[in-house]
Amino acid sequence: MPKLNRCNPLVAAIGLSLTLSLAWMPMAQAETGDDGYTHYVTDSIDIPFRSNAGYKYKIKRMLPSGSRVKVLEIQDDGWARLLYNHRGTEIEGWMPSSLIQSQPIASIRLEEQEKRLSKLEKERNQLKVEKSTLNERFESTQAELKKVKKENFQLNKQLEEIESISGDAIKLNEENQQLAQEVASLRNDNAIMKEQIDQSGDVIQRQWFLTGAGVLLLGLLLGRFFRLPSRKNRWNTLN
Repeated sequence: MPKLNRCNPLVAAIGLSLTLSLAWMPMAQAETGDDGYTHYVTDSIDIPFRSNAGYKYKIKRMLPSGSRVKVLEIQDDGWARLLYNHRGTEIEGWMPSSLIQSQPIASIRLEEQEKRLSKLEKERNQLKVEKSTLNERFESTQAELKKVKKENFQLNKQLEEIESISGDAIKLNEENQQLAQEVASLRNDNAIMKEQIDQSGDVIQRQWFLTGAGVLLLGLLLGRFFRLPSRKNRWNTLN
């Protein structure tokens, strides 16, 4: 850090320009002839965060590429006053406005896209498993439905055969039930009539008993009033 502060501002500006130009290139190819191979320049660089607007001012700290900052001011000369939160502490500083952008850097966006893609891939695999399970259940249900339809067809055939053999079995059953109800009703009527006949016999017996008793009583009374006088009494009368 002290060495950077003692450097010539012009040299520092040229060095920073070269560094930034390499950092923001979409890709850099290195060709070393027929036996060479292609490589790419990394975008993982640190940006100087200065105490004031200008390359001559002290560097407070180096901000990693993709750091989140809050823009407080942008001057006409292209310098921006920023607020950086470092572990809960707000640090104010300056850097060229050309080094900031309104959206995260490509590596962060790529990481987010990879996470989203991984999540979608997991959901896709889960959906494939669920689809396979549903297909198995569907095939099993179709086979069961086919079996049930076959059994239903056989049962309908058996029912038709039973109906053709029995004919009017249902109607006969209804008639039998009706006759059974009539027989039960007649039995009830017969029981009532028998009870009434038994009661009438008792009444007749009581009437005959009362009639006999009356005749006997009447005979006794008649015998009492019309009894002949005794012979002894007649002789006493003649004397």
